[in-house]
Amino acid sequence: MISLFLNEVERIAHIFKELIKKKHVRIYAQYDTDGITSASIIAKVLLREGCNFELRILKQLNSKTLKDVVYRENDLLIFLDMGSGQINLLKDIIEKTTVLIIDHHEPIKYEHPNLLHINPLLFGEDPEKYSTSLLTFIFAKFVDPKNIDQIDIAIVGAIGDRREEGIKVGAIGEVLEEAKAMGFLNVSKDLKFFGFDKPLFKVIAYSFDPLIPSIYGNEAAAMQFLQDLGISVRNGEEWKTLKDLTNEEKARIADGIIREKNGQVEFSEIFGEVFTLSKKPEFLSDSREFSVIINACSRMGESDLALRLCLGDYSVYSRAMEKMEEYRRQIAKSISLIENGKIIEKENGIFIVGGKDIPDSLIGTITSIVLSSKKSNKPIFGLAYDSVTNMIKVSARKQNGENINLRDILVNASKELGGEAGGHKDAAGAYIPVEKEKEFIDKVNSLIGEMNAKE
Repeated sequence: MISLFLNEVERIAHIFKELIKKKHVRIYAQYDTDGITSASIIAKVLLREGCNFELRILKQLNSKTLKDVVYRENDLLIFLDMGSGQINLLKDIIEKTTVLIIDHHEPIKYEHPNLLHINPLLFGEDPEKYSTSLLTFIFAKFVDPKNIDQIDIAIVGAIGDRREEGIKVGAIGEVLEEAKAMGFLNVSKDLKFFGFDKPLFKVIAYSFDPLIPSIYGNEAAAMQFLQDLGISVRNGEEWKTLKDLTNEEKARIADGIIREKNGQVEFSEIFGEVFTLSKKPEFLSDSREFSVIINACSRMGESDLALRLCLGDYSVYSRAMEKMEEYRRQIAKSISLIENGKIIEKENGIFIVGGKDIPDSLIGTITSIVLSSKKSNKPIFGLAYDSVTNMIKVSARKQNGENINLRDILVNASKELGGEAGGHKDAAGAYIPVEKEKEFIDKVNSLIGEMNAKE
């Protein structure tokens, strides 16, 4: 039986088909993998409908970046992977022209004839079962069933948003099964590393998930790690790759990682389901690798490369891989800075104080990496200077199961200090004035303490 939420998505899709015949379309998408894959899906929909449009990727939607949202009164503005939590900022625009929001972040409830709002939380649905790319794909199918061929890009977006952790439930599971049935996806059990055709030592040296802190960014250390396990780095005259490994060698690598991380990682985090995109070229067939390439291009300032790859322009692949290498180097440098003191541990949280040394575009990624490597039950907050807004960008992450709502904490702390915040209970973000950084750290630490005391 179709849910009330899906009924609403279908209703908005029918309105959308009529609107795009009469209005100029402007798309604004968030710059991570989920936002860019969503933008790609909508772009494909509009191209098939014969519509002209403009598309812009934004790092964030807040009071500082609102000036970048350009429109005329007869436009249709589309916000992807942002907008639900920034309704108050958009009210003046909504008064003047039609706005479509597709998002899965915590929404502000607001009704207006000009607002078309697709968000599962508005209908009491579990947001963990959706990414914006999955929502956009479902919407695209209601616009025209032939858009079902965007299903693999939707899955890449979900994986980039780390929705694969619950991939067998809700909308994610349904889309996954649909993709498998249609031959777009193969699912197998394997090591969760990506880059099956790359030299094995490089794959291990630059793996984010699983991440081996003592090895990351150090190819010589990765080679030594393999040699200590009795695994050759060469296969004849060629470098050994993931696809050359025997099952016994894979098990040795998994055991080696568990030992290297002092038992702070589970076998299921190293060895599990791998999603292969059957209808993409081999160099983009690994869904996790594709998602990281998109993220890398965007965070290195080349979101257009990521978008073109999603739309099937593979001529930019070599440039995209250059950005991927740059991304890896920046992460290695940032991790080194953290190991050399750019981290503060308080009673109730861990704070990465990146300043101008860790790029604001990478602070979310670095925060996730530190969370993965520390396995602490404390939430982790990454802070870095954003030169565009002249504010401190905050990215917050916590382990699944920890009963703390990061979004509520950041909203309360930032509001009191003249900032803005949004996101999910498990992953949230904020912008705060530069001069309020220390006060923010103390305030967040205090709020978590108060929250823990109430339990």
